[in-house]
Amino acid sequence: MAQAQPTSRIPELDGIRGLAILSVLCYHYISMQGVTTAGSLVDRLQRLVILGGTGVDLFFVLSGFLIGGILLDVRDSPRYFRTFYARRFFRIIPIYFAWISVYILVARFGGKYLLALSHSGNAPPLNYFVYNHYLFLQNFYLDKFHNLAGAWFDHTWSLAVEEQFYLVIPLLVYFLPRKAYKIFLFCVILLSPFLRIVLYKTGILNAGLIGQLTFTRADVLAVGALAALYWREERARTWLQNNSRSIYSALFILFLGFAAFWKWSPYQRAFAMEAAGYSVIAFFYVALLLAALCIPGGPISSIARWSLLRKIGSVSYCMYLIHLVVLVACHAVILRTTPKISTPRGAVITMFAALLTFVIAQISWRIFEEPLLKRGHAFRY
Repeated sequence: MAQAQPTSRIPELDGIRGLAILSVLCYHYISMQGVTTAGSLVDRLQRLVILGGTGVDLFFVLSGFLIGGILLDVRDSPRYFRTFYARRFFRIIPIYFAWISVYILVARFGGKYLLALSHSGNAPPLNYFVYNHYLFLQNFYLDKFHNLAGAWFDHTWSLAVEEQFYLVIPLLVYFLPRKAYKIFLFCVILLSPFLRIVLYKTGILNAGLIGQLTFTRADVLAVGALAALYWREERARTWLQNNSRSIYSALFILFLGFAAFWKWSPYQRAFAMEAAGYSVIAFFYVALLLAALCIPGGPISSIARWSLLRKIGSVSYCMYLIHLVVLVACHAVILRTTPKISTPRGAVITMFAALLTFVIAQISWRIFEEPLLKRGHAFRY
């Protein structure tokens, strides 16, 4: 096989997606407890999963690798743009727009019931900041929602980053010669940390915004896209497949960097994380990805091939959209309280919410997403 074939499904990547969504779920479900007593079991759990939110970075790396790779493979197609955007539309837009529209209906017609369950006494908002989600502009705004609306929308900033990436990456792959494209990716990876440092130190942007704007997080996506580029170069891919010890060494060194940020600067709005942490974590995740792909008999590849993990990964998009609302709703309806894992009943309801999230995502996949995906793949390159 002279060239890798990323346009066919790679089972390990579904497993990596599964790891990403489980990481995000652990972080959000445990952190929803809020501040707890120092040294308590919940406090220790929160500290353990404090970098679980970087599962989003793993999604970014995967997007860069998969989308960048697909576009490289079909660069000469006469239907390059039409097919790419049609497929992305059917994969992303229908369920995402449905999610926004359901919120609008719930907020408009379920206000009294929601107020009865609410612990804030505030009705879910219906304003510009809700409607701009249809345009994927939510990553330009920070912390506009709380309570149910926050659970519904706050995490979708990463979807806006991905969609904005989808608008740009096809143009870069199509119009830049391969060498220029590679140099561009290197420049993005090298310059993005300096841009974040300047923005942070000058106070031009809020630290939270720096962490969720596409042009300040572009290096994470570019790391994945660069890996896809090298994966398609026979010499580089052969070297990777024949040097598992080097991959494991790089993975170990990068894991030490990951652990250092976990120990000393885990907060995503901290200067050290924004200056260097995002980059270190991106390279750690791309090393994890390459270990899964290049060492078929290795432990990472074996874990990524677990059928349950792959099944979770295949429905990770819907799980990501709904997981916080399912958690909040389960605690509000069953226990009439905010999410907690510090009580036995709260822990049980949280685990039930995780299972329910997976079940709903499976149903969504069977009824909506898989047929839509097939519709999108009717468009051929």
